[in-house]
Amino acid sequence: MRSAELRDRYVSFFEEKEHLHLASAPIIPIDALGNEDRSTLFTSAGMQQFKPYFTGEATPPNRRITTVQKCVRTGDIDSVGDLSHCTFFEMLGNFSFGDYFKAEVIPWTWEFLTDRLGLDPDRLCVTVYLDDDEAFEIWRRSVGLPEERIHRLGGDKNYWPANAVTDGPNGPCGPCTEIFYRTAPEEHMTRDPGLTPTERFVVDDGAGRWLELWNNVFTQFNRTEDVPGEPRLDPLPAKNNDTGAGLERIVCVLQGVGSVFESDLFEPAIRRIEAISGHKYGGTMDPRDFAFRVVAEHTRTMAFCIADGVLPLNEGRGYVLRRIMRRAIRFGKTALGLGEPFLHEVAPAIIETMGGAYPELQERRAHILATARGEEERFRRTLDQGVQRFYDMAARVGQAGAARVLPGDEAFMLHDTYGFPLELTEELAIEAGMSVDREGFARAMEAQRRLSQETSGIDRDVFTSIGEALGEIQRSGLTTVFGGYDRLEAEGVRVHAIVVDGQLVDRVGPGRQAEILLDQTPFYAESGGQVGDTGWLTDDRGLDVVVEDTIQAAGVRLHRAVVRSGEIRVGAAVTAVVDGARRMAIRRNHTATHLLHAALRRTLGEHVHQKGSLVAPGRLRFDFTHTQPVTREELLQVEDAVNGSILADLAVVVEADVPLDEARRRGAMALFGEKYGSTVRVVEVPGVSAELCGGCHLERTSQIGQFKVTSETGVAAGVRRIEAVTGQGAWEHVKELEARLREAAIALGAPEKQLVAAAQRAAAQRAELEKQLQAARR
Repeated sequence: MRSAELRDRYVSFFEEKEHLHLASAPIIPIDALGNEDRSTLFTSAGMQQFKPYFTGEATPPNRRITTVQKCVRTGDIDSVGDLSHCTFFEMLGNFSFGDYFKAEVIPWTWEFLTDRLGLDPDRLCVTVYLDDDEAFEIWRRSVGLPEERIHRLGGDKNYWPANAVTDGPNGPCGPCTEIFYRTAPEEHMTRDPGLTPTERFVVDDGAGRWLELWNNVFTQFNRTEDVPGEPRLDPLPAKNNDTGAGLERIVCVLQGVGSVFESDLFEPAIRRIEAISGHKYGGTMDPRDFAFRVVAEHTRTMAFCIADGVLPLNEGRGYVLRRIMRRAIRFGKTALGLGEPFLHEVAPAIIETMGGAYPELQERRAHILATARGEEERFRRTLDQGVQRFYDMAARVGQAGAARVLPGDEAFMLHDTYGFPLELTEELAIEAGMSVDREGFARAMEAQRRLSQETSGIDRDVFTSIGEALGEIQRSGLTTVFGGYDRLEAEGVRVHAIVVDGQLVDRVGPGRQAEILLDQTPFYAESGGQVGDTGWLTDDRGLDVVVEDTIQAAGVRLHRAVVRSGEIRVGAAVTAVVDGARRMAIRRNHTATHLLHAALRRTLGEHVHQKGSLVAPGRLRFDFTHTQPVTREELLQVEDAVNGSILADLAVVVEADVPLDEARRRGAMALFGEKYGSTVRVVEVPGVSAELCGGCHLERTSQIGQFKVTSETGVAAGVRRIEAVTGQGAWEHVKELEARLREAAIALGAPEKQLVAAAQRAAAQRAELEKQLQAARR
């Protein structure tokens, strides 16, 4: 069975069990509500996006959900190249949020593995937590598994979090049951009669004769420890199930191969590496075959990371990606003899293999290949010099006669000057019989940061100050219906909740700032780069509330407001009015941003994708993938293309509730790292642009008026930024430029039409005077 069929069978099976199938979350962690999860650099588990549902902070769209999640874990990166370790993998998941539990999911697990996949039941065994009699009995009675194939293990193996009962942490926890497949022939298994069946299982598992395929985690307790050393487990009111099954492992079993690198997931990439290197892959542990696996695996991780918006940089997840890519480059160069850039040649095999399941790979193919080639070319220019510099350092350390430790400041110099990740230097050091002073490296890195690092990140987190109140609102189930696409005013709007200084209150009077939750609203909340609306809340009793911003997180839409007169109360009816002139300016800039994106792709190439944006009333800012500065001629082409679309008076067509697959087939652009539901909203200027977008737009392009680029700069490796103005802002910008021209003409004493010639004459005169001055000084 091929991997694509396994994905389909898994999803179909659980859809039959009334599960809602949701698409994989991006590799950049984003929860199911669209909020960034900063607890990890990468999505590393299927359940990660569902944290708000497991904690009860939000209500899931269905109490049963299934996914195939793309995951990245890099803790074992130095082991990648052996026969098993991967930094990228796919996690099959089925989840219950207070719905089914052990009695249902344990038999389903067995049914899927033995009936739908056809695995030999005699080659399967299971483990349960040693005190989980319920799971044990379900396996024994409902499934019919013999007791000698049900193994009770301790909290370090069959509890989540591991050893939570004794060691903590406090909070939701529970036992798990795991399913194992016997990979060795029966005659190779331990038969010591002095051991129990469970003891024999532990021995064989340690020897690699069992392969874990599946894990069902049963979150059923809340752990507390009011008295140190006396933990207590209280049953949770709603019990949850979290299933994780490794697709790669199941693929190996189904295809009868000993390593994922021999499966259909990697075979095309391995064949491609053979073609460009001239070497044959043998599946052994020799250095050349090791390098084959490093290059294939790291190229796959690279492709998925870049497709989801990660770029090779010097910090955060960008640093991890750069380390992965540079490790692949070094192994390809040294062990496979690949003297020219090759990552962009291997990546198409990954894209073809995985693109059917993950269309973002196909959509961003050009960007993936351009980024891979650019990074490799940059690194290759310094790799040889850096390696030689390392050997020079190593020789000096060896001559010193002391402990063979490379000083941290020298390791940092390799990082700073030659772009060597610390881990690459450590690999070279191990090969040379040395180690690296990590603490010294960290000190040198910190010293550089203190000298050069500018403050970065989010300037404000408006939800920090209202955390408890926000949680209460989420748990209450109060929501806001947005109706602002078609109207800017709504009467009879009910006040759901009011937050003042982080506390829920019943009312608020003049002079106070508050966050206000309404049952319905015409105010657009900041998202997708578009700023939040401003406006007013009023009533017929003299209420005057100024809405200064509209924000949202975790599905809660709040109006940040100041009460100027009157009193606003929970349950009261108000009239909500959006500042229409400001909204119109935002709409101009948002539609213009779509036209700009399309013009950049036509002018620079299809590798251009949006990396970020700001759509404000006074200007727009657009960050996009491109490896070099945009030339003046290219900027003029882009401006002309956008203004051409404006003059053509084209219709802007908005279509809601389009199935995501259909929108992709129609060529609608999706944003890097954005999480989409099963249906999406498509904003299209027919023949010019089509994007998935939830923002506010014009009816026709002519309403933009005029478009003018004000700047083009670089913001990161491979990311450029264009700022522009439209409408009245564009006219004001042109008037300012004309005023500067007039001032320059007056200063040079020349008509405006002759300004360039006058400036050239003045420059020539200055050069001649400087020449004469130099001669006089001699």
